[in-house]
Amino acid sequence: MAACGGSSSTSITAVAVTCTPTSLQTGQTSACTATVTGTGTNFNTAVYWGSSAGVIDANGVFTAQSVTTSTSVSITATSVQDSTINSTATVTVTPLSSITVSCTPTIVQSRQTSQCNAFANGSPTTAVNWSTSIGAINAAGNFSAPTVIASSVATITAVTQTGNQVTGSNTVTVNVNNTAPIAVDGGPTVNGTPIGYPNGVYVTATVCVPNTTTCTTIDHVLVDTGSVGFRVLSSALGSVVLPGQNASDGNPMAECYIAPAGYAWGPVALAQVQVTGEIATSIPVEVIAPSNFAAAPASCTGQTTGGALSTVNTLEAKGILGIGFWAQDCGSTCAASPQSTYYSCPLAGCAPIPVAIAQQVSNPVAAFPNDNNGSQIQLPPTLAAGSPTSQGSLIFGIGTQPNNGLNGATVYTVTSSGANPGSFVSTYNSNAYPGTISSGANANYFLTSAITGYPPCTTNPGYYCPSSIQSPSVTNTGTNGASTSITLTVDNGDSLIASGNFAFSSLAGPGGTRTTGFIFGVPFFYGRTVFTALNGASTPSGPGPYFAY
Repeated sequence: MAACGGSSSTSITAVAVTCTPTSLQTGQTSACTATVTGTGTNFNTAVYWGSSAGVIDANGVFTAQSVTTSTSVSITATSVQDSTINSTATVTVTPLSSITVSCTPTIVQSRQTSQCNAFANGSPTTAVNWSTSIGAINAAGNFSAPTVIASSVATITAVTQTGNQVTGSNTVTVNVNNTAPIAVDGGPTVNGTPIGYPNGVYVTATVCVPNTTTCTTIDHVLVDTGSVGFRVLSSALGSVVLPGQNASDGNPMAECYIAPAGYAWGPVALAQVQVTGEIATSIPVEVIAPSNFAAAPASCTGQTTGGALSTVNTLEAKGILGIGFWAQDCGSTCAASPQSTYYSCPLAGCAPIPVAIAQQVSNPVAAFPNDNNGSQIQLPPTLAAGSPTSQGSLIFGIGTQPNNGLNGATVYTVTSSGANPGSFVSTYNSNAYPGTISSGANANYFLTSAITGYPPCTTNPGYYCPSSIQSPSVTNTGTNGASTSITLTVDNGDSLIASGNFAFSSLAGPGGTRTTGFIFGVPFFYGRTVFTALNGASTPSGPGPYFAY
């Protein structure tokens, strides 16, 4: 007896394959689709994929193999329901014609890294051999930058491992390490004890005989944006003897450097000066107080009531890194006529002499191959009552590397000549005074007790000692018209010094011999990034000289 109902059997009648594109290069892909037809209503449209070369995945995406000549590849789709039913399409694989290289980041500093990747006709590939013109790169494309003394370019190359060895390349710029750590820590030690200098900002520098490896590294070099030139105690150089520079008359040349606390006397010599990765290869510097040099003449010592700054205790540092506005410390004034700054020192005694600009003690920043248009100092905020130490950064260059942009800081241009070169206008109680910024000043020095009403300290008379904390307001206006009001904090200097701390944002004193107006010293730097642009140097915000903060 026949069963009731109908049949539900299905069958596959055909499979059709198409691939797009039908011609591709090594490493590229082609998307293949299979159309399955059959009888019945529920036949299986799934297929198994296969290829005579290269690789095809379960979704029909074919990746072309490496070839050296044009090659035909068969792409086959076989019915899952009926393995006797299949279809084939042909794609043509041609040799690879393009490798591109991408590296991130494209700008690094010495000893930093950049990750490089290769792309074969736009598709990522690891089947390459890596090489670099400088530095090192591993099999995974990780580039390690070498130590450089000037901005350099690394060419990164990827070569395919098989096939016709296609080459691709790109570049990574390797900049000098332009960031040096700075510290406020009480200053260098004498007999194991810090000298106790408050708000001294110190950096480490390496000094070499030019074009040699005869070098010494000197800690606790005072960073001073208010002076120009590198000066170093002879005692800090150890066994390193720098070649002396002669005056125009052939005799040894000396400099008399006048600072607020006294004078520094010594011969002018040539040195290579390095701070972090930045190198000034051969510049005139002052070597302070060598034992075998002529004594300072009266025309030098008579310029100040202070004494000789000839020891760590009196200089309050082992050296001074003067990175202010100017390329030389005296310029055309000292080149034109004797100024009791530079001296010719025959055996009979030293006498003032004019000195060509190129022979004057020079700003190391201006002599750097790159990052030579200025600098910035970053110090974190500190408590008004003081902190034992403070650490920050000295960064060379303005807008020359990714890490030294102005980042919205306001530019205050300053005078480049006149009675107070390097100054803006500081207005206090409706009166205008010359103002400047100096990391070499350990306090905010301004005006007099008669003007401010703040009495001088008894124990430390160079500072103000108000009976309570004062908060004077000052408005600084650049020659470009940029203006801002700032509030200073003035605490009792004797109490601050007695605290045993070394980092103070509220230390202040009368201008004295320093200024008739305002010098915003290290207390001003806490919690700010302060830029100093060199005179005439090109920066993203126009030429110096200027401050920005």
